[in-house]
Amino acid sequence: MKRFGLHLMVGLLALLLAAAEARAKDQLAIGYTAVSGIFAGLWVAQEARLFEKYDIDSDPVLIPTASRMVQSMLGGDVAFSGAGGNAAVEATLAGGDFVMVGSLAKVPAFYIMALPEIKTIEDLRGKAVGVTRFGSSTDFTIRYVLKKHGLEPGRDVAIIQMGDLIAAAVGMKNRAIVAAPFSSPANVRAQEIGAKVLLNMGTAGIYFPHDAWMARRSYVNTHEDLVRRFLKAYSEGVRRLHTDKEISRRAIIRYVRASEPKIVEAVYQYALDYVDKVPYNTREGIQEVLNQVAERNPKAKEARPEAFYDDRFVKELDNQGFYKQLWK
Repeated sequence: MKRFGLHLMVGLLALLLAAAEARAKDQLAIGYTAVSGIFAGLWVAQEARLFEKYDIDSDPVLIPTASRMVQSMLGGDVAFSGAGGNAAVEATLAGGDFVMVGSLAKVPAFYIMALPEIKTIEDLRGKAVGVTRFGSSTDFTIRYVLKKHGLEPGRDVAIIQMGDLIAAAVGMKNRAIVAAPFSSPANVRAQEIGAKVLLNMGTAGIYFPHDAWMARRSYVNTHEDLVRRFLKAYSEGVRRLHTDKEISRRAIIRYVRASEPKIVEAVYQYALDYVDKVPYNTREGIQEVLNQVAERNPKAKEARPEAFYDDRFVKELDNQGFYKQLWK
């Protein structure tokens, strides 16, 4: 009887300790805006349970497009997310308090793809091109490219909101549009209808906060340790993306919801090509956003890029040798 009581006490103690450990983990819904290989580091970190290692009970939440993500964050539904940095800039200029604490990709991570009869960017004159939504990373990219080639967006080339990149591929198939920026896996669908790459934005020589980890500044200031632990777990996920193809494939299959080898391989290669290993933001990229936003918002002309990002957490980890050790 005494032995039974001892076993019961030990069992109860184990349950209490387990409950205490569960309570110690920080709950964190992590927003992301697209089924795109740019978020493969997040997917791998979740698949490998790296957030648990840093006492975070993580829950990735897909909310399509950066504008909707900003609305969800303003409404308190999501506190921390990966989304287009231009959305954070515009929301802050409008009175919000968003700040980018780390990058996912600091160049426009798109392939500009077009129907076979379009051979050059100049051939888009008088035609229609697609973006996900106005103000999105796709919108910034297509406007930048058109202007770079002497075409005025909206006047020389019509820009149509498609909703998402898969819809853009369908729009090209139906000839509602002739070109659009694509990430992976949507680029595979565009290839299947005969679309060709006109321009790889990764080689265009510009910086742009394609996607960044962001939160409201008030949240960051009251959850500094959580932000720091998140960046550690995420960065280890990016490392595993490069070193463990098997777990990377599993994560891609789970979140893309496609097991076709050509799609999985395309998403994997796209992630290797574009996802930042050390997630510093760039002043130049945010200045590019401000330059474009200034055309419709005078506040952007006086704004300083440093007001929209906070690299102190990445810099702290870098100074401690975290990234050097991670990528040794």
